[in-house]
Amino acid sequence: MSKEYLTIVLASIVLPFAVHAASAAEPNHDELPNVVFVLADDLGWGDLAVYGHPRVKTPNIDSLASEGVLLTQFYMNSPVCSPSRAAVLTGRNPAELGIHYAIGAKAGDTLNNPDWMDPDLTTIYDVFRDAGYRTGHFGKWHLGADTPAGRAPPPEAYGLDISATTNSTGQKLKRGELLLVEDTLGSASTSNTLLRRDSSQAIAESAIDFIATNEDQPFLVSLWLLEPHAVLDPSEKQMQPYLDLTHEKVRDKYRGSETVYYASLTNIDAQLGKLFDYLKREDLFDNTIVIFTSDNGPSPLWSKGTSHAGAGHSGPFRGVKGSLYEGGVRVPFIVSWPRKLPKAYADTESVVAAVDLMPTLAGLAGVSYRGLTDLDGEDRSGVLIGQKEDRKTPLFWEYRAGSWGRDIQRSPRLAMRQGPWKLMMNPDGSRIELYNLDVDTTETSNVAKYEVEIVERMRAMLLDWFENQVPDHDAVAPHAGKRLWEAPGSSTSD
Repeated sequence: MSKEYLTIVLASIVLPFAVHAASAAEPNHDELPNVVFVLADDLGWGDLAVYGHPRVKTPNIDSLASEGVLLTQFYMNSPVCSPSRAAVLTGRNPAELGIHYAIGAKAGDTLNNPDWMDPDLTTIYDVFRDAGYRTGHFGKWHLGADTPAGRAPPPEAYGLDISATTNSTGQKLKRGELLLVEDTLGSASTSNTLLRRDSSQAIAESAIDFIATNEDQPFLVSLWLLEPHAVLDPSEKQMQPYLDLTHEKVRDKYRGSETVYYASLTNIDAQLGKLFDYLKREDLFDNTIVIFTSDNGPSPLWSKGTSHAGAGHSGPFRGVKGSLYEGGVRVPFIVSWPRKLPKAYADTESVVAAVDLMPTLAGLAGVSYRGLTDLDGEDRSGVLIGQKEDRKTPLFWEYRAGSWGRDIQRSPRLAMRQGPWKLMMNPDGSRIELYNLDVDTTETSNVAKYEVEIVERMRAMLLDWFENQVPDHDAVAPHAGKRLWEAPGSSTSD
C-alpha cells in the first residue's frame, strides 16, 4: 500500500471531516493545561473505527479525533509492554536503559532485563509535578513489582502523588471493595476480585475521582488500561453488539474471537466516554490535553492467551506485538486540546515516537524540561499544532526476545527509521532488509540489494548505536531475529 493510497483512505473513509491546520500559538503560562494520558494495552493501529476498522464501534475515541489531531505515523520504541512504558515516562530509548522485555516475565531473566526501572531516572511525572501539577496514575504499571531480587519501588517513587495499579508494589486498584490484581480474571466464586472486563471502568472512575479532588491546581493523570491484553473475559452484555460475528450454529456454546475482542474495544470506548463527558460537564475539556495511544501492536491468534480473542488488527501493516515490522511498533495516536490544537486534523506524514512525549507535552504546556540533556526524544509540539516538521534524529529499535504469530511477522532484531527509509537487520549481518515506507508501507518489497549506499550509511549508524549505546549485546534469545518455520525437506534458516 503506497503512502498516497493510505492518505486517500484516511481522507475518504477513516476521517470524513475537514482537515485543517492551526496557527502556532504559545501556551498560556497563566493557565496551565491539564493532561489526560490514556495508554491501551496491545491495541493495534487498525483497531479503531477512526483508523478504518469496518466493524468495531468506537464512537467516543472517534469523537476525540474529530475534536483534535490524529497521526498515522506514531511509533512506540518497543514492540512489547515494559520497554514502551519506560520510553513514555522517561523520553529515553528503552534499549539504552537495558529494558528489553516485560519486567517480571520469566523470559526476561535470560535477556539481562532489570527487575524494575531505575527510580533515579527523571520521568514526565517529575517534570510536571515540579511545575505545580498533581500527578496520578491508574491501571497497569509493569515497571517493577515483587521479584526474587527484591521489592521494586512503588509508583510514587517515580514522581507520582497518587496511584492505584496492577503489576506494581503500590496501592492496588479497587472498585468499591473489589480488588484488581495482576491476574484480573477471577471467577464468580472470588467475591473480592474485580474481573478484567470491569477493569477499564475501575480505571476511568478512579481517574474521575482524582480529577474531582484536584480542582485547585492543574493535573496530569494516566489511565493505563489492561484491555485488550489477554486473557479477555467480556460479559454477555458487552458481547451482544458483536454476536453476529460468531457463527449461529455454535453461538449457544462458543464465542468467536471477533466477538470477544471487539466487545473489549467497545467497552474501553464506553468507559473513556464517561471520562470525556465528565471533563465536559465540569468545563475542563477545552483546556485539557487528552492523548489516546497503545503500548504496541496487537497480539495474534497464535498464542495461548489470545487463542480465543486474537482478532487485533495492524491495519495495512506487516507485523504484530513482538515484531519490529510496522504492525508491531506503529500504533494509533490521537490528541485533543480544543483551546490550542486544530480540530479534525490528520497528519499522515510526520514521524513521532513515544520518546517524544515528554518534551512534546512539556512544550505544549509551557513546562520547562531544559535541564534534561540526555533525552532521546524531540519536542514535536509543532506537529500537533499543524506544522509539517521532519525529525532531526532517527529512531532506533532493538528487540532481543521472541515473536508471536505467523512466521512472516518475525522481524530481524534491529531496526532504524530515518526519513522514509527503514533498515532492519540482525547484528551478525543476516537478514538485511530496507524499505521505503513512502511507497511500501506493507514492508513487502525489500530493496536492500538495489540501494547499496543507503544500506551502508544506515547500517553503520545502526550498528554504532547498538554497539555503543545498548548494554549487554549478547543477551538475546537464540531464536530472536530468525525465521523458525521448517519446511519439509529443509532445515530452519535465517
